[in-house]
Amino acid sequence: MTERHFEVQPIALQSAAGADGNGIALSCESLATVSAQISGTLTSIIVYFEGTVDGTNWKAILGFDRATGIKASQATAAGIWAFNVSGLHSFRARLDHTTGSVTVTAKGTSAPITTLVSAS
Repeated sequence: MTERHFEVQPIALQSAAGADGNGIALSCESLATVSAQISGTLTSIIVYFEGTVDGTNWKAILGFDRATGIKASQATAAGIWAFNVSGLHSFRARLDHTTGSVTVTAKGTSAPITTLVSAS
């Protein structure tokens, strides 16, 4: 039997943002994985990846850089990150801004995340 998965259309969580801000939250209902692409001129910007279960209290969540496999809950450069969001209410990419402009686009899927395996 073939398992069917679905995807949500890409959504801009931050759009050419140049200031501190929470941005738009992506609902994680029925999602297992969210991928987030960061682009722009990230001169001095930190993107914090956060999730919430109750819809109010946001906490850092760990993801991995799809190019390097490095795990982190924040980013300071352009790239594509992947997150396990099973059980979360929402996901967001909050900005701590000094200079530059950043866009964060996210897309979710019901397919579970697959990560790179590395020796410790």
